[in-house]
Amino acid sequence: MKKVILWSFAVLALISTRLNAQTETPGEKPIKVGHQWQMPKDAILRSRAFAQKLQKSLNLDQSTTKKVFNAYMGNAKSVDEIRMGKGSEKEKKEAMAANQHAFDESLKMVLSPEQFSKYLKSKT
Repeated sequence: MKKVILWSFAVLALISTRLNAQTETPGEKPIKVGHQWQMPKDAILRSRAFAQKLQKSLNLDQSTTKKVFNAYMGNAKSVDEIRMGKGSEKEKKEAMAANQHAFDESLKMVLSPEQFSKYLKSKT
């Protein structure tokens, strides 16, 4: 009888920890504490994926890929702050468009003219 009770508790504990692990997804949203922005844990993964995507599609070398990664990381904060910020959806959309234009200008400095035109074509 004691074994049945112990096994029941073990199974119950295992099930509850798995359910708890599935419902929590930390790090997907930026956190704002006071006036400070804390980077979400997935910002590095998003930046790496973007840089690798451009590396494959534009045949970037390692140093240019690192510059693209850094540019995306720098842009991640402003994008997340716009998403978290106050204001209407229209204001946020306008701010995101302006931010995207600024990000494209920063990529224009990193990429060659041919690579940049391919990048712009791939966006549409």
